[in-house]
Amino acid sequence: MPVSGAGAPFQADLPAGRAQQIGASGGLQILRVTAPGAPPPVVLAFTFAPYKSTGNDAQALKEFIDASEKGATGEGQATLKRLSERPLTVGGVRGTERSYILSVKSNGAMIQTQVWYGVTSKSLLQFHAATGTKATPAQTATFNKVLNTVKFK
Repeated sequence: MPVSGAGAPFQADLPAGRAQQIGASGGLQILRVTAPGAPPPVVLAFTFAPYKSTGNDAQALKEFIDASEKGATGEGQATLKRLSERPLTVGGVRGTERSYILSVKSNGAMIQTQVWYGVTSKSLLQFHAATGTKATPAQTATFNKVLNTVKFK
């Protein structure tokens, strides 16, 4: 199933039967992809923000990652523990993939996330998948399958 929604700076093949919803928040555009039913086994989100390259893209990416990680904690409502990090090129764009466990303080929920961060001359990018900590290998593989189909416009 292709990405829908105007303005996405990329194309990707998404799992069939998923609902797509695009929204905006503080200059960011976010495409959420969820499975039918509740709770969905894997939630995908693709965040992209306008960016004009100034030649220091590595610093811009570092600052974007830092802000994303800080935002994930909800101003202290959750803790974020990084499990792994590796360089990963997606659709010809070099970036960083990190895995985390997000622990929500209010209810003790634990969420496993895989996140890819990248930067192009026009966009800062954060693509991520969230699952339960007991996700099956097939569920966690969904993210990499989607990343393998990404093509930037």
